[in-house]
Amino acid sequence: MSPPILLACFLWVLSAAVAAQDDSAAEPDQAGGSEAASEQSVEAESDAEQPEQASDRSIGNDRQALTFDPALVGLPELPQPMATPADFEKALALIDARIAENTAALEAAMAEAAAAETAAVESELAADAAEEEAADADADAETDDAGSDDTETDDAGTDDAGSDDAGTDEAETDDAGTDEAETDEAETDEAETDDTAATAAQDGALATRSARLEQRLELLNDLRLVVQRNAALVERLGESEREQASLQDRLEAAETEGFALEPPFPVSLLDQARTELTLRRSLAEVAATRVASAEQRQATTERALTTAIRERRAARDRLNAAEAEDRPAPERDALADALEQARLGELLARQQLAATERSLELARRQGQLAELEQELLAERIAYLEERAELPRDFLDTRLQELQATKAEMQARISDLQRVGDQAEADLYRVRQQLVEANGTAEQAALEEWAAARQDELSAARTGVDNLASAIANIEQMERLWQQRYQLMHDPNALDLADLLRELIMETTAAIDEKEAIESRLNALRSIQLAQTRRLRDAGVSDDVREAIAVRSAAHDLAERHGRELLETQEALIALLQGMRPQVEALVEEQNLSLQLLQAQETLADWWEAEVLVIDDQSIRVGELIMALVMFLLVLLFVSLIRMGARQALKRRKTKSPTANVGDLRLALSAIAGNTSQLFVLIAAFFVAMVFSGLASPTVKDWLWNLLIVAFYIQLGIWANAAMADYFNRKRTRKEMQDPSTVTGYGVMMVFIRVGIWITVVVSLLAYFQYPVAGLLGALGVGSVAVGFALQNILGDVFSSMAIILDKPFRVGDFVKTGDTLGVIEYTGVKTTRIRSLSGEQVVLSNSDILSSRIHNYKHFKERRIAFRIGVVYQTPRALLERIPEMLRESVEEQSHTRFERAHFAEYGDFALQFEVVYYVLSPDYTIYMDVQQGINLGIHRRFEEAGIDFAYPTQELILRRGPAMPNSAADESSGG
Repeated sequence: MSPPILLACFLWVLSAAVAAQDDSAAEPDQAGGSEAASEQSVEAESDAEQPEQASDRSIGNDRQALTFDPALVGLPELPQPMATPADFEKALALIDARIAENTAALEAAMAEAAAAETAAVESELAADAAEEEAADADADAETDDAGSDDTETDDAGTDDAGSDDAGTDEAETDDAGTDEAETDEAETDEAETDDTAATAAQDGALATRSARLEQRLELLNDLRLVVQRNAALVERLGESEREQASLQDRLEAAETEGFALEPPFPVSLLDQARTELTLRRSLAEVAATRVASAEQRQATTERALTTAIRERRAARDRLNAAEAEDRPAPERDALADALEQARLGELLARQQLAATERSLELARRQGQLAELEQELLAERIAYLEERAELPRDFLDTRLQELQATKAEMQARISDLQRVGDQAEADLYRVRQQLVEANGTAEQAALEEWAAARQDELSAARTGVDNLASAIANIEQMERLWQQRYQLMHDPNALDLADLLRELIMETTAAIDEKEAIESRLNALRSIQLAQTRRLRDAGVSDDVREAIAVRSAAHDLAERHGRELLETQEALIALLQGMRPQVEALVEEQNLSLQLLQAQETLADWWEAEVLVIDDQSIRVGELIMALVMFLLVLLFVSLIRMGARQALKRRKTKSPTANVGDLRLALSAIAGNTSQLFVLIAAFFVAMVFSGLASPTVKDWLWNLLIVAFYIQLGIWANAAMADYFNRKRTRKEMQDPSTVTGYGVMMVFIRVGIWITVVVSLLAYFQYPVAGLLGALGVGSVAVGFALQNILGDVFSSMAIILDKPFRVGDFVKTGDTLGVIEYTGVKTTRIRSLSGEQVVLSNSDILSSRIHNYKHFKERRIAFRIGVVYQTPRALLERIPEMLRESVEEQSHTRFERAHFAEYGDFALQFEVVYYVLSPDYTIYMDVQQGINLGIHRRFEEAGIDFAYPTQELILRRGPAMPNSAADESSGG
């Protein structure tokens, strides 16, 4: 044989052995010692029959069958299973007899305990009396001894020796007596201790026995209740079976023969049948819920039965072990009582399981009955639909009834308006009294009266509104009854599709209004219950109690008007629901329109179906789909924007890779390319939750705050991206012209990024109404401290920013700053490096450069040159007049020049001064020197050809020896 078959055989043999041990093991009767030996013989006989029965019971077909004889628990011949009323009567009789027997045993035990307690009290009293007698005897003995001593003292002449001997003998006698007394007392104490221990043991045994009997009685009472319930369930199952058969017969008769109804068939009869059908459908739903609950209870009782069987087997095993080990009789008696309790528990669990099974079967039968009743009502409705009629007199009667009801309500509205006006006047008067009684003892009562008058006013105004709404419902019912009459007599005059659509919409609105009315009535009922509890309070004063009673009356009035409105609302709903099937039947020819309307209704029901409930807030299919659609639409919209921006940027780069225009479009493309996906998801989730209605006000606020934080962070990312894109393109265009731009733009970007994020953080805090004034002050103080600590470095940094923005010079410019003259090589964050004419590199701080005058020689286009030349005083006037022309010719004959002027400027100390001004049309210093050299040579050549002498510094010394003659003085003078 294969191993699986061998394993299966082994398991089967093992289970059979366990079942045989469970069924045929010796389970002696342990009913607290109250059962006779004859019951043990019954158990032995029943055990002999157990193996044959166990083979069937082990299959588990009958879960009510017991594996022990019910006689072991004092219920011999207990019917198993119980199926008929006779079985239940017999079982109840056995249980009642067992209950009476245990009750008598419990009463006997309690009487025995009371007698033992009385005996113990009497013995204690006797012991106390004996102790008092012994104490009195000791006191008498001491008194006698004292008298003897006094006598011996008075007999002074008595022989001392004899007295001493006598005293010694008496002392010995007394000692012997004392020893005997102590021995008697010890024996008495030991006897009393034994009696006390025996009494305590007897009391403990009686208490234990009483507790066991009480537990057994509790189980028996529970068993009696369960058996009675089973009997009731069996009876109800029989009734439901008979009712189901009757309904089945009626349904078959209705399908074949119709209904035994006499014409005419008013339309109200049809409406009544439809109302009953709606009620039966709700009962069918309730029956389905009961079936589910019964199934859960059945699973619970099955687990309880399994536990009870396990406990009974464990109790049996413990008792068998105690008998095998020959433990003391009290311990075995306790284990036998525990086994009987476990047997009763198993019997109770089996009956409970039978009750749950019958309850489940009854719930299923009720569901079947509801379905049969629905089918019967559906047949009745179909029968009446073909025969129902609405005569004109019935319509007139119905309209007259509605008119009378409306007139009566209008009259009551007028009365309520007067009552409201009076309540408003009373409220004004009470409030005036309340202002005057502020702080006095009457304030509490007046406050209660003010609340009462306010409730009266609210009840009157609410009653007017409810009656007005009820009148509106009556007017709508009048219109519907007229449409119904026309529908049943001249349906072609109506637009049936529009009428059906209106009925559907009006029915939905009416049902929603009914739910709102019921909600208001429930709230009002809660207020009424609170007022009723206050009226029951004994500490409420009479005045306050009267005010509370007025408030209760006002609430009752408001509830009565609300009930009237609810009645008219229900009547309107019934009329709408009654007309709808008639309209649907008439538009069957317009099949497409009907199907469309039915599809719309089905879709609307499916759209409003609940998918999940979280914190008592339902999530419907429509809301979930709307949220998903809005979420996907936002993602799609953002994706399209980003895709369009990328395509625009790509086309722009393809057309003109080096274009310098279109900064706005390129910046937008850069911003779209730097949009955070997390921000897009948060925005999409917010839009989905808000527009779908899934978000509660609290969740909406949290989502809005999260979106604001994400939006501000995204603004910072966008601003950084836009600035980086702008400055990168600017730097790329100007980097070839000015290499220092790289450093300058880098420094600017650092400050711009810091400024952007500081602005984002401060704006976000300001939005959430955080007190940013203190934060800005702290930042200001911190900035000042950092500025003082790093003023030199920051000064150079800001100077570099000024150089970058103002551009007083660039790399490669020839400048003069202070005593330094040279070419700019590098402009950094802190310093600028200049290559001087002598070849060395001069490093200057940016602050020092900006604080001094800067001469930039690179950006001028021409040089203005002004110089002077002198001729001797002996030069003739005719030559002097020719000299400016000579100077002009000397300048103009040179290239790269533009003559300005040449003039006889002044009489110098030793020469006649001529001033020449001209421009060199080039900033190159070498060209300037070449031009100046050519001009000087041309002047020299022309002066030499004309015989004009250049002046040079001279000094004349005059010596006076006497009166000088004019002729001699003129001869002695010399020219310079």
